[in-house]
Amino acid sequence: MAKIAEEFPHMDAVRYLHKNEKFGFKDVDSNAEDIACGFCEQGFQPGDIVLSWLPDHFSEQTILEFACTKAGFVLYKLDPTLPIKDPAVAKKALKSALEITEANILVTQEAGSDVNYVRLVKEVIPEIRVWDFSEGLPFLSPRFPHLRYPVHTGFDHENKRGMIPYRHMLSPSGFLPSLLEKHDLLTGATPLYGELEVDCDGIPTSKGKILTNDEVESANIWPIYNCILNKEYQEINGIGNIW
Repeated sequence: MAKIAEEFPHMDAVRYLHKNEKFGFKDVDSNAEDIACGFCEQGFQPGDIVLSWLPDHFSEQTILEFACTKAGFVLYKLDPTLPIKDPAVAKKALKSALEITEANILVTQEAGSDVNYVRLVKEVIPEIRVWDFSEGLPFLSPRFPHLRYPVHTGFDHENKRGMIPYRHMLSPSGFLPSLLEKHDLLTGATPLYGELEVDCDGIPTSKGKILTNDEVESANIWPIYNCILNKEYQEINGIGNIW
């Protein structure tokens, strides 16, 4: 990605109709590195677990995929359509996914498709209701002791002080290489994507196979991600409510 961004810095890579965002190859690369750097500056390191509850038509999902590649995180994805079908099942699915993956970072949309995802997250992780990141204390949930950062894609802190806005994790410091230098070199064999086994309702029951960088690309697990790597321009449909 870095090589493509250097070779074609001003060429359009992808446009998301949701929020009407357009990214060039340089934009994708720099945003992914900034998010990866933001998490690593908070102490996260290769091998840590990210659980995404974002739909693919959100630009944040694609950027997160590239960020996990750059930082060596293992990314799990929970079906974001579950709350649209049945909020009660969705809460069970989120609880199960957090427990099974032992996720260190949760990234969710704020709201979309007439669903308030932050409200559902707070019902599953009630500590968010009383936590306030502005106090400078690390997040702690006895229910999910591995979880350190609940992140949302909204723009304000109203009723969300126990979560971190996605945009606040962007760190354009350029320190990512130095933050990773003490770790083993990230390669195509580095774990990247963890599959979740689910039941008939979509509730995760166990962890499946963990795919490497090379396997994710060769199997076309993330089509938008692959199109960008293949230097193919694309427009992504999908509109959701922004509350």
